[in-house]
Amino acid sequence: MNTSTPSQNGQPRMSRPIALADLTEDLLWPKLLRVPALALRPASITIGFFGLLVASLVGDLSKLWRPPRDPSIGTLLSEELERGASGFWRELTRGIQTADGTAFQNAFGWVVRIPRVLWEEFSWGSLIGIVSLAVLLIAGGAISRIAACDFAHGVRISWVEALGFAIKRWVSLLFCLGGPLLAVAVLYAVLAAAGWVLFSFGWLQIVGAVLFVFALLGATLAVALIVLTILGAPLMIPAIACEGADAIEAMQRAYAYVPARPIRYAIYILLTLVVGMLAIAVAVAVASGVTTFAMAATSAWVKEPPRLLLFPLTTPTNSTEWMFRLWFGLPLAIAAAYAFSVLFTGCTVIYLLLRKVIDGQTVTDIWVPGVVPATAMPTDASAGASPVDSSVSRVADDED
Repeated sequence: MNTSTPSQNGQPRMSRPIALADLTEDLLWPKLLRVPALALRPASITIGFFGLLVASLVGDLSKLWRPPRDPSIGTLLSEELERGASGFWRELTRGIQTADGTAFQNAFGWVVRIPRVLWEEFSWGSLIGIVSLAVLLIAGGAISRIAACDFAHGVRISWVEALGFAIKRWVSLLFCLGGPLLAVAVLYAVLAAAGWVLFSFGWLQIVGAVLFVFALLGATLAVALIVLTILGAPLMIPAIACEGADAIEAMQRAYAYVPARPIRYAIYILLTLVVGMLAIAVAVAVASGVTTFAMAATSAWVKEPPRLLLFPLTTPTNSTEWMFRLWFGLPLAIAAAYAFSVLFTGCTVIYLLLRKVIDGQTVTDIWVPGVVPATAMPTDASAGASPVDSSVSRVADDED
């Protein structure tokens, strides 16, 4: 099948054959298939690698005052986040299928369980977990910025530029997710204090019963914040990366986009998960293959190879074996960094596509220093824009 254009004498003139890109140009969902390639940028993987490394080291600081065999804050936090996410999704799905109110209650119980377990295990030391999460969010914001510039304009910014962008906005990156949960905690504390005052004394219980409707209103607000924050979390970091927004604007956009197109949003999420999981599985397989091949090749002609080359899962006992263990984990650590990059890159592409559907903004409309938002007009700050920012600005000018 060929495309045709009219010639000067009115007769159609054959041009190039129709390609797959012509059929999918006006569709949005095929653009999600670019996520694995966008996430493969060296700058994104570098930021993901060091972000995960620093967050892990910060989470292990609890070993300074706890027995080495006890789990560190980083280990327990990652386990609880995984357990809480799976528990929330499992109970939420059961509640939707069976219309069982207890299932919804259990789903939210998994969410509030995470800070409670950390507090019971580490007390004030659990605040280290906030630092670990801040490191991960800053790294995620930098990766989102790289993905936004690449996806919107085809400009590859350096990891230094992206990390500087994220560090300047660390407060927004932290509070766009932590702010709503902090508000929920405050509501919980207020309701708990009011309940203690009104229901601890018999003569006040009738007043508490009359005013209980306000507890329901507060609980409604808290549940709405929890639901919207959990469902809109994938859009908040990209909102900051694409719009240069603060935490409030990022929350507003996420809270507006999720209920505006819930079915389309769910489809985008599911498609990105499928594509991303396939890409991550390939990355893990390659990393495992690299390690296995290196171990087999280096020990092939050795009569008595080091123990860890034959049994890599055994506990190291000397410096040589510890060094082997370090190198064994490097390919898998790079695969984990790629998975981290896939996560935030996918969220960024979803945000840009969803924004186009809801607000009508083109995917090329991202915040650039020195350019008025939604236009290509320079501002007074354009003189101070970096060369990378200027390159994004030039691409925006050409497209407009």
